[in-house]
Amino acid sequence: MNAAVHQVQVLLARLSPREQRLVAVFASLVAAVLAWSLVISPFLGGRERVRREIESLRSELSEIDGLARQIRQSEAELPKGAAPAKPPADFSVLAFVEKAAGASLRPESIASMTPSRRALDGGRQESAVELKLSAVTLGEIIALLGGVEGERSPVYIKQFVVKKRYDDASRFDVTLVAAATLPA
Repeated sequence: MNAAVHQVQVLLARLSPREQRLVAVFASLVAAVLAWSLVISPFLGGRERVRREIESLRSELSEIDGLARQIRQSEAELPKGAAPAKPPADFSVLAFVEKAAGASLRPESIASMTPSRRALDGGRQESAVELKLSAVTLGEIIALLGGVEGERSPVYIKQFVVKKRYDDASRFDVTLVAAATLPA
């Protein structure tokens, strides 16, 4: 490294004062361009990108606040102290969830439905359906949740996972497990 610096100094010393000034001006321009392209421009672009992301998150927050207001209003309209619905003997959680999903979602957004059963204490069993959704909107998710956990529904949401899609910020991938406790 020292040898390279020494060689540059020797080359500059051989130049006339006018050529040295031209080289200094050229080096200053190169340094300014490098500083702009490597430091200043990315910094300013990063600030603008963060500003746009903040605005996007604010709009999503206002949408979520509106949906929360709708949920609170719906909960306030429900009768207090209502007993949970008793499922009929031939009740199928899979058919129930399939009907609720069909009423609130586009068919192409349903990735899979996987039913399962497990035994519980007291001779009861839990019947569950894992529903995987792809590219659904918040409105569709709320409509599905309302359909599954309706006023007289014996089905409850056991697990609910929402992930934002990387390619479209207004759509989400959802994994939902709906279950009901049934007599054996």
